[in-house]
Amino acid sequence: MENGFILIGLFVAGFIVYQLLTRNGRKLKKIRQEWETGDFIALSEDVESVSSYWRNKKERTDFYAGVDGITWDDLSMDQVFKKVNYTQTSVGSEYLFNQLRDIDPKLGDLQSTEELYRLVEKDQALREKVLLILSGLGKRNYTDTSSYFYELNDQKIKFAYLYIFLACLPVLSVLLMFFNFNLGLLSLTGSIVLNAVIYYRNKKMLENDLHSITYAAAIVNTGKSLAAMRHPQLPVFEDILKREGRGLGKVSFFGQLLAIGNKNGGDFDLFFEYFRIVFLLDFISYNQIVNTIAAHRKAYQQLWEAIGQLDAAIAVAFYRKSLPFYTTPQFIAEEALAFEDLVHPLLKDPVANSSVLGKSVLITGSNASGKSTYIKAVAINAILAQTINTVLAKAWTMKPSYIVTSMAIQDNVMDGDSYFIAEIKSLKRIIRLSGEKKPLLSFVDEILKGTNTIERISASAAMMEWLSDHTGMNIIASHDIELTEIAGEVYTNYHFRESIEDGEVLFDYKIHNGPSQTRNAIKLLEIIGYPESVTARANGLAEHFTEAREWKELAVSVSGSAE
Repeated sequence: MENGFILIGLFVAGFIVYQLLTRNGRKLKKIRQEWETGDFIALSEDVESVSSYWRNKKERTDFYAGVDGITWDDLSMDQVFKKVNYTQTSVGSEYLFNQLRDIDPKLGDLQSTEELYRLVEKDQALREKVLLILSGLGKRNYTDTSSYFYELNDQKIKFAYLYIFLACLPVLSVLLMFFNFNLGLLSLTGSIVLNAVIYYRNKKMLENDLHSITYAAAIVNTGKSLAAMRHPQLPVFEDILKREGRGLGKVSFFGQLLAIGNKNGGDFDLFFEYFRIVFLLDFISYNQIVNTIAAHRKAYQQLWEAIGQLDAAIAVAFYRKSLPFYTTPQFIAEEALAFEDLVHPLLKDPVANSSVLGKSVLITGSNASGKSTYIKAVAINAILAQTINTVLAKAWTMKPSYIVTSMAIQDNVMDGDSYFIAEIKSLKRIIRLSGEKKPLLSFVDEILKGTNTIERISASAAMMEWLSDHTGMNIIASHDIELTEIAGEVYTNYHFRESIEDGEVLFDYKIHNGPSQTRNAIKLLEIIGYPESVTARANGLAEHFTEAREWKELAVSVSGSAE
């Protein structure tokens, strides 16, 4: 009989080990395939969820001049983030999102982070072990586990000792049965019913918090697994758990209690769920975890950020591997920006450009010639250079700077702002940062296009002059060729051009020295098939203004309508 139990035990243990090995084998096969091909299927994550770590930091920082919301949206940085986001955990996603937004021109941690990128890129065995551990933690939206870095009094359960007392009642009732069976049975039945009522009445109140706290417990377990690797180049996890993090062991224990009965929905899970209900384990375990994290917040934060940094580092290494080429940036003290064969990270077949740009740059050119794409490519890569030490170019040199843009302006109906009001508010951010003498690299696409021609050119020229006299580099793209004449002595002029072949407008999407000499709006009207009388008249008016610098009045027909 005893041998039979031993055999059954060995069989169950072997089955569990087999399941773990085959599951890890499938994961490992998937990981290797992703690294061979450079392709992966990203899990769906809500932006509000992955931005929680960044928001928690920003709300508690007196000064913040990282990538602001307007700049982030102008450059479609959500899409850039998704391309880089080969993270396995929600912690990694949140850390990477914050990393891309939290520019610091001091660049304090950039070199040590680069060493981590190279380590996980080159050491395949280490990388795969880490990825298997991180995939066990996985992703879960809206956990907001970084909020536990701060005050936790609001998360604690009030009158927690009552739940402990109520959990003891079934045990005391069983003991009472040895002395008075009927009274003990009645007490046991009553305590079970009472606890079940309390559990179901209060569980909904705690559901969101349980969703978060169980993930926090899993983070601590993941940290313990990474520490157990004892890798000489990843000592941080061992160090944390040996010092301030020793007391976090209770988090793992109570996290396991919360997990029982929540797995596959089998008979054993149903039994354990009843067990949790009768003894109010959800409430007791939750409060114990919150109290433990509150007592060891510094260690919890260190562990959280170490896991996030490692997960994000593997994502950056993976992103680099997927690129046809990249470079690590060189940083200088002068207000200058130079690059070779720079491309836009979101375009499938981008055209590469090389430039040496000074403090003040004006870029002109016709519609659809490539001005906007060019300055967005420069701005995005300026962010990537200072956050993940990666640039989609063959060479890159810049002064460490905050990045701010004013590009995709829209009417703000909710705030009652017209296009022009929204535009001048957007530009005011650039003036404020420049006036505060912060290192700045600003990008403006179609400056002040929301007003009439005379005031637009006048105000644009005045603002460009002011920016050139203050701290920071500024790169401005405009259709207004008049600005090349007004600002020619202060701004270095570049342009994009097009050619007309066989009735088609062709663009090379290459930047060229000097101001633009061409316009294509009227030519596009001709190609699309506007009446010849309209296009001929438009060309005549444009030529007259170019020569005389004044507009010719429209002719009036006999019927009173303009010809």
